[in-house]
Amino acid sequence: MGFRIVPMDTALADEVRTTLRAPGYGHPAWREVPTEAAPCRVCLDAIEPGREALIAFTYDPFREREDVPLPGPVFVHERRCEPYAEPGVYPARLGRSGLLLNCYGDGRRLVLAHRVAHADAEPALDELLARPDVDYIHVRSATAGCYLCTALPD
Repeated sequence: MGFRIVPMDTALADEVRTTLRAPGYGHPAWREVPTEAAPCRVCLDAIEPGREALIAFTYDPFREREDVPLPGPVFVHERRCEPYAEPGVYPARLGRSGLLLNCYGDGRRLVLAHRVAHADAEPALDELLARPDVDYIHVRSATAGCYLCTALPD
C-alpha cells in the first residue's frame, strides 16, 4: 500500500515564527536554544542543541481534520526550513527512542495504539495503514508522548 509522512504546514509554522503565538489558541510561543536535540515538526529533523534555536508552542494535530482537539507542546526551527517530503520513508532522526503509532478512524475514533522501535516504523506504518478501519496515524514519541507527525496512506 505505502504511506506518506505529513509534517506540520510550513505556512502555519511561519505564522508562529512571526507572531510568537500558538495557532488557534493565541498562547505565547517562546524561543530558546535547546540543551538536547529537539524534533522540528516541519523538516522532521533534529534542532541541534547549543547551535540552533527553536520556537516552542501549543499545537493541535487534529486541527482542520477533526472537531475534538488534543493540543500539546511542539517545536519548530526558529529559522525557516523545508518540509519533509519523502514518500514511503520514515524520517531518519525522528523519534529515535521509539514511537507510539495512534491509529484513527473517522471521527477521531482511536482504533489502535501500537508501540514500535524507530527501526520498525516503515513496515508498521505500511501494515497499519492497510487496515480498512485506519484512516490516518498520529506518530508520537514513545518517551515524551508528544505529537511528531501524521502518516497517511499513499
